[in-house]
Amino acid sequence: MEVRLKCARRWHFSSDFHLSITSTLFGTILNLIFIFFGANFNNISSVSASAQVSWTPIHLDSSSQIDLWTQKASGCPCSYAPDNNNCACCVQDGGCHCGEDSPHRCAQCGLTQYCTSMCNMSLDSRALMSSSSKTFGQIKSPADQGPLLCWYNLQPDTGQRVEIQIYRLVSVGRFNGTHCESGFVQLVEGGGPVVNPAGTQICGGNERFSPPVVLFGDKGTATLIFQITEPTVRSQFLAYFSFTSVNSTGVGFQPMGGRRLEHTDCDWLYQDFLCREPGSCKLASPGFPGIYAPRRRCRYHITISSMQTWVRLKFLSLYLPHSQCELDNVKIYQGATNSSALVATLCGNRKKQELNFPGPNLLIEFSSGPAVPPFDYNGFMASLEFWHKPVSTEAPTTTQRVTEQSVLSKSLDARGNNAVQSTARPACELVFNGNESRSGHFDSRKESWHQNCSFVFIGKPSDVVHVSLFNYRLKSSSCQSTIEIYDGLQSEGRKPTKKICSPSTKHAQDPSGKFHEQQLFVSSGPILNILLRRLPTHQASSQSEPEFLDGAYVFHDEHVSGTLQPDALCNVDYFGMSASTYGTVTNAGNQHVFWNVEGPLQCSHRFIPAANQSATVQLVSLGKLRTDPNQCHTRCGDSGCQCVTSQLPLSQIDHIMLSTDNQLTLSCICGNFEEDWLPVGVRSWSPVSIVYHLAHYSWTTKGFQFRADYSFTNDAMCGHQVLTQHLGIIDSADLPTSSQLNYFYHQSCTWLLDSNVERQLTLELQSDQNRQCSAWNLSIHEYSEQNEDRTGTHLYTFCSREKHKNYSLPWKLNIVVIKLSAMTRIPPQFQIKWRSQIVRANTRIAGPTPELGSSGKASSKMCTHHILQIVAVLLLLLKSSNIPCRDFQTINNQKFLHGPLRAIQSLLSDSIPNSSWRFCFMEADAPAFTPSQDSHCSRLNCSRAQFISAIIANSADPDPAPSLAAASVLSAATDCSFPPIHFYATNCTLLV
Repeated sequence: MEVRLKCARRWHFSSDFHLSITSTLFGTILNLIFIFFGANFNNISSVSASAQVSWTPIHLDSSSQIDLWTQKASGCPCSYAPDNNNCACCVQDGGCHCGEDSPHRCAQCGLTQYCTSMCNMSLDSRALMSSSSKTFGQIKSPADQGPLLCWYNLQPDTGQRVEIQIYRLVSVGRFNGTHCESGFVQLVEGGGPVVNPAGTQICGGNERFSPPVVLFGDKGTATLIFQITEPTVRSQFLAYFSFTSVNSTGVGFQPMGGRRLEHTDCDWLYQDFLCREPGSCKLASPGFPGIYAPRRRCRYHITISSMQTWVRLKFLSLYLPHSQCELDNVKIYQGATNSSALVATLCGNRKKQELNFPGPNLLIEFSSGPAVPPFDYNGFMASLEFWHKPVSTEAPTTTQRVTEQSVLSKSLDARGNNAVQSTARPACELVFNGNESRSGHFDSRKESWHQNCSFVFIGKPSDVVHVSLFNYRLKSSSCQSTIEIYDGLQSEGRKPTKKICSPSTKHAQDPSGKFHEQQLFVSSGPILNILLRRLPTHQASSQSEPEFLDGAYVFHDEHVSGTLQPDALCNVDYFGMSASTYGTVTNAGNQHVFWNVEGPLQCSHRFIPAANQSATVQLVSLGKLRTDPNQCHTRCGDSGCQCVTSQLPLSQIDHIMLSTDNQLTLSCICGNFEEDWLPVGVRSWSPVSIVYHLAHYSWTTKGFQFRADYSFTNDAMCGHQVLTQHLGIIDSADLPTSSQLNYFYHQSCTWLLDSNVERQLTLELQSDQNRQCSAWNLSIHEYSEQNEDRTGTHLYTFCSREKHKNYSLPWKLNIVVIKLSAMTRIPPQFQIKWRSQIVRANTRIAGPTPELGSSGKASSKMCTHHILQIVAVLLLLLKSSNIPCRDFQTINNQKFLHGPLRAIQSLLSDSIPNSSWRFCFMEADAPAFTPSQDSHCSRLNCSRAQFISAIIANSADPDPAPSLAAASVLSAATDCSFPPIHFYATNCTLLV
């Protein structure tokens, strides 16, 4: 008969076990006695060895019992011959005679067909319960010569786990120090006998395991494999199996309160809002309380959705090999990944231990190395408890609580001005003052319950308020409960900028444990108001989960800290005309609005000088970067500091860089940067950004620290200049050379050489320096309006090592762009000379020549310049008097194609008396003017002075196509009446 030991204060015997034991015998053999199994398997408890491994107790009732189902080999009637009493005696509860083929053996009822050879068989929990009233049994493999293979398919019922207890091995391979070879016994998942090389394998030459080697399967059907791969005289193993209830005390453990993550071997997720009740969440190593598999890595993700919630981690059991602490251990990280801060490492055999951690994420990582005899290390088990702890802000938050009918008698309006408020405020009102706390956390659950609760954030006049909502729960139906956000102070008749209606629930993390996208709100001024409206308590559907709201805030001073970009957490712009002329910037990530950020984080500080300014940015201090120097190191040279990576892309490495708007890296720092190399500075005449990049950010670990100084300087050394002279000289700016090791000049300057005549342009470039072309160069381009810097097709690049170069541009290329590109420690030194060979017969009155092969329009600024020339000449002509009259029927438009000055001079070249002129004007909606199109002409009687005044009035209009209003100005100036006209410059060609 089989006996089971109940781990309780009393001994319980099954009803069918009739054994009388005297009190003396009981006291003598108390530690050896076993209790028979009852018919009800659910009442079976566990046995725990000193090594902490627990198993279902399955034992023989005495040393004379042959096996689990055979009491004696003879002395009982044979099942096939009742008159023969020389057959085996079977255990009455669950044992059946094997029959004539094996008269001296018994087996479990339902498995008698395997009496002679228990090999390649299925064990079904339901079938065994039906045939033997038992869901446990014994496996006794054939004692055969190797090599051999036997498998045992175990099929548990719903709510059960597979349990294997191996207690005897005979010539089953050997352990070579890291793994089994030549033979093993292995429990694998699934119904097929497929060996798992990475799974647990038990082996030994002649082993009697006490306690037994305990294996558990928790993923449904499992298969026990017995394999010998070498010749042996006799190989065999003996084991017990059990389909154990997952709710059974001690041996029925299953992770509680968590959820197994899909597509992972043994990863779990535990979330605080699913573990509200004490004892509702537990976690353990795979197969606990049995031994764990070798070479495994299991991760247990714990997420916390509130800043005031902490997690208490209680280790109830921990049993790992002392000799392999580097391989077999439990590591706890303060964050979501193992790149977060490591806060604890547990290994060996420890007693109960309790640890407390804040959120928002915690990672428990269980790792195992190679299997180690005697195959009794069973890992760990721990429980989770979530509890509330008050959270302090960076500075004490001024919280003004008004518990009765209250009024904010004096506050600030949306722009920070004093304003008297007469609207009655809610009975629950929390006021956060930006003069005393710049960042903090708010939670309606910290206050006594009120139907309506208001959160008022009041900053300095130059502040904006940045708010992030972490969690809220609105349970009422049909928008009876709301969260309202006001840009400014809430008052009667004022509409909220955002309204969240019930029913609505938001958790900081999604079901996978990742943070949801942030729900951010930014005010336009220094005040922001959030109003939480709830149903009265007697109308609420359930008070077990009250409606609430929590989040974080930060006051952002735009005068000191730059202009916060819309929909951005930490990207700011500093404009040279409006920001402070100098200041300091530091790393982001310390404000409470970053609490629900986990993963890559990139923040930029962008400095934008005005047209007559340069911006200087210097990185003056830098904390230690977490990057492995083998993955990235910094290399500084004449063209700046660069990040040199080995295997990982730069996006997966912590670094800080200075860059331009077109993504050009000016300097980059990563890895093993030396403090002596600081400061690293750049002076730039175009926008430059400090880009702070973290491969993985979390609220608890944050990132490296830095400090940078910036300043804006008024100068006009670089920019976009337009030069219309036919010859000239451009000299490089006289910039001082810095004594700093890593101070660089970044210049992107352009000179547009324009001419109103067709010409042959020749450039002479020279420099006394001998620098690499990457340090600085001068490039020559055709003109194009498609690019912001007006550079078109590239023609030539001059480097300082050339010393001197003459370059002639293509004939009739009347406009060209010269661009200086520099990123160097030593300021560039150069001289540019240009001269033009002009053909007067082809004088043009248009603006800049379009790029070669293009018919695009030229710059309107060029047109205005030529028109002003016309006006100046006309003013001189007005000084003449007593000019004789001349009658013009029409004016040949082709005359004016030769240039505006010559055309006007030809009109007024003769002595014309001061009498009336008659001119033909082209109507605004008419086609191109020709002398034959008289239908489009009007004969007007205007004096010479009136005509010239009309030209001046019309030419002053900057619009290249005057509207009817512009034509009316002309009409008023000349006292003439005529239809709308074309009197303007199209491509700088005057039409009259």
